[in-house]
Amino acid sequence: MKAMLRAALAALAISISSAALAVTNPNFPGVVCETIQVPMRDGTLLATDKYSPAGGGRHPVIMLRNPYGHLIGSGCFNGLGASIAPFAQHGYYALAQECRGTDRAQGPFREMVQEAQDGQDAIQWAGTQSWSTGKVGTTSGSYLGLTQWQPAIHTPPHLAAINPQITASDYHDNWQYVNGVFDLWFGMSWPALAFVGDQIQRFGRASQWPPGQADTVEGQWNANVNANLATKWVWQLPLTGFDQFTTMAPYFYDWVDHPFYDAFWAALDVETRYRDVKVPALNTTAWYDIFQVGAFKNYQGMRTSAGTMAARAGTKLYVGAYGHAGDSGKPTFGSDAALLPIDTLVAYYDRYLKGIDNGWEETPNVKMYVLVPPDTGNAGSGFYVTGASYPLPGSETVSLYLASHGHANTSNGDGKLVGAAPEDSSPDRFAYDPANPAPTTGGNMCCNGVLLANGAQDQGKVELRNDVLVYTTAALPHDVAVIGPVEVTLWARSSAPDTDFTAKLVDVHLDGNSHNVLDRVVRASLRAGSKLPPSNIEPGEAYEYTIPVGNAGTIFKKGHHIRLEISSSNFPHYARNLNTGENSTWTSDTAVAHQTILHDEGHPSRLMIFVAPGVHAP
Repeated sequence: MKAMLRAALAALAISISSAALAVTNPNFPGVVCETIQVPMRDGTLLATDKYSPAGGGRHPVIMLRNPYGHLIGSGCFNGLGASIAPFAQHGYYALAQECRGTDRAQGPFREMVQEAQDGQDAIQWAGTQSWSTGKVGTTSGSYLGLTQWQPAIHTPPHLAAINPQITASDYHDNWQYVNGVFDLWFGMSWPALAFVGDQIQRFGRASQWPPGQADTVEGQWNANVNANLATKWVWQLPLTGFDQFTTMAPYFYDWVDHPFYDAFWAALDVETRYRDVKVPALNTTAWYDIFQVGAFKNYQGMRTSAGTMAARAGTKLYVGAYGHAGDSGKPTFGSDAALLPIDTLVAYYDRYLKGIDNGWEETPNVKMYVLVPPDTGNAGSGFYVTGASYPLPGSETVSLYLASHGHANTSNGDGKLVGAAPEDSSPDRFAYDPANPAPTTGGNMCCNGVLLANGAQDQGKVELRNDVLVYTTAALPHDVAVIGPVEVTLWARSSAPDTDFTAKLVDVHLDGNSHNVLDRVVRASLRAGSKLPPSNIEPGEAYEYTIPVGNAGTIFKKGHHIRLEISSSNFPHYARNLNTGENSTWTSDTAVAHQTILHDEGHPSRLMIFVAPGVHAP
């Protein structure tokens, strides 16, 4: 019975396809587009724009699966179709498919959890059509990278190569949470910006609203977001009491109802499944991308643990400047537009979808756009480096140790970064009040940069807060190329049974301006790792915390200073720790935590960086 149903649905899709209107576009000569309906195993039809090469014939398939049709446009040669249509000029069929429950696709939208099964069905369908050679590749980024990894970890037989861009690996640790701390701004701004408007339009069509009513309701929603997201919504305690998403984005409550790594997150986790991915991955990310930690993990995990030798050898990593943060920061770093040109992608797919021996495996494994900040003003630049591995071969680890006489509070304090653990160094203290958290000032963030600036931003104001400890090197005698993972080891005491510690790497310019390079957070109760159960600390006891801050690719120029900021909040990027030992998901009680940062021979708090010798700004 199931086989008969699938055959009937396939016949239905073919009949719809044959009746679809084929269109062309002068910007894409030789390409014909038609919108077809592709059936999933349960009969749900997903709208798919199919771009065909002139003359038809049998060719490999390159596919993207997109939930953002209403937000960025859909239909032939529109939205992301313009990014995939050029593949048809290079001898591929290109498919731009809408995800279940979004824009023109049928079904309810079950964010994230639906993409493994639907992705497998889409790949199977594309690989078995009469016009397909049976080889399917996938492309695009962010959620569209998730729609590639989720089927890939289930080893669909027709999948031949993936190109996940600016996307993550463990959707608990570096998507909805960061080291176990809820990514509050992303968790609220992403569905508010990207999905709710689409659901309003779909509801309006289903309810047969009169013309224009859905647009009016969507406009009211957007006004509500702009008025309240930054001023009211992010302050909501407990998170389970936030009611704006109950109808149009109910998956928000799946995220907050699973604050710790459990079976819900394990089912989505890519990091535990690299052995099941038997095709290469061309990964791209960016230094200021919200998902850069996961992208680096995907590259390294695939190079060492992918399920075939070909998958390991063909996996590459390309790193740009901006990612989701965009180039609206201050400073900016020039253009990274040459990171992934169409000819690179065509060469990649030619190797694995057409079997052309074009030397892809011998090309550099890593291509990175290294950032060069300005000495004065906000106009920085950048340049590309390539290498066989990440970090670059020959890179050296350098540790810089925290030191002070007990007064590192603010940029006017006496905090220093020095080359050896200080023999005699007084601890630094500050009070962290969840009612008055340190404000987010730039960073690797998404979404809605209008309401909350992201990317590189000047840190001058936040560095004047008494609950921010500031440690700074002397002026650098020469350029220092910091390219690699950054880690902070922090010895600390707290008066609270649970609290957070934040670390921010900063570049101080010749004119005194300072911009954020990286930041990250650690939750005391998850100090052993966010995949492990939480365990509160003993107030007043000293603990060693390891904070993997992320990956840097920047030149600290001669005369600049390397700076490290330590605090306990970065809000509203990260949800506040309430210092009570209870999670903000379920409680609104707060307490002030009195924090002590230790840095002496017995407690060597330090910043660890990778320095790449021989890399210099042009």
